[in-house]
Amino acid sequence: MSQTQPPNGSITREQLATMLWRAAGSPSTSGNLNSYVDASSVSDWAVQVLGWAVDKGILSGMGVGALVPQTTVTRAKVSVMLIQFVKNMEV
Repeated sequence: MSQTQPPNGSITREQLATMLWRAAGSPSTSGNLNSYVDASSVSDWAVQVLGWAVDKGILSGMGVGALVPQTTVTRAKVSVMLIQFVKNMEV
C-alpha cells in the first residue's frame, strides 16, 4: 500500500484482508483467484493475501463471481470478515 490513509479514512476489501493476514502471522497459501472474473484488478501486493482470505473463507466473491478488491467495505462486511477470521483462528 503506497498511499498513507488518514485514520478515519475508508478501507477496501483488499486492505482489510491484508490486516487480517498480517494478524494471522502472514501465512503462505496455495489459494488462487483464477475463478474470479476480476482477479486481474487485485493489487499486486494483495494477490497472496486475497488468495489466503478466499482459501480460508474470510473473503468471498460478490454476486457475479467478482472479488471487487478496491471496493470500500461497510461495517456489516467488516463484521462478517472478522467473524470468519475469528472462526478460522479457533481451528
